[in-house]
Amino acid sequence: MSGFSESRLKVTVGGRCAIALAALAASSLPAFSQSLWYKPPAVRHVERAYDGDPRAQAWLGYLYEKGVGVPQNAEKAVYWYHCAADRGQPHAQFLLGVAHDLGRGAPQDFILAYAWTNQAVARARGRLRQDWVRIRNAIGSKLSLKQMTDAQRLTIDDLRGPDCRTSNIIKGG
Repeated sequence: MSGFSESRLKVTVGGRCAIALAALAASSLPAFSQSLWYKPPAVRHVERAYDGDPRAQAWLGYLYEKGVGVPQNAEKAVYWYHCAADRGQPHAQFLLGVAHDLGRGAPQDFILAYAWTNQAVARARGRLRQDWVRIRNAIGSKLSLKQMTDAQRLTIDDLRGPDCRTSNIIKGG
């Protein structure tokens, strides 16, 4: 046996057998991944989002937007972005602005898109801020002077979304 001892060969073959058995168990038991020790990211974020954690609400919105661990649903994504953005979460504010810019899950509205991305830029730092400024300015290039003034006024005033208190959160995510 070139370079292998017989006992090492048995361990290696035994180890491969254990890995094969584990893979077989995982594929044959649908509840294997739903065991008590594992919670998918969407479940963890739902629990925290319902508790009012703005960061979890933003993540849950992102998961809905991309369809990761939950059915893809742009409207639910915008709902959760609104909940987090109302609490000052900059990533949610930015993604909500982009949703309004593209008309994905929200009505296409360049004034709201500019206002939300402008709020996000105000809270961002460093390289992220530079990137977001470029996107905000690209959205701003679609606005007339009056629309730009309205968008800036909206940024300062009130950009409230849906009522996101626990008692009013849409059931089912």
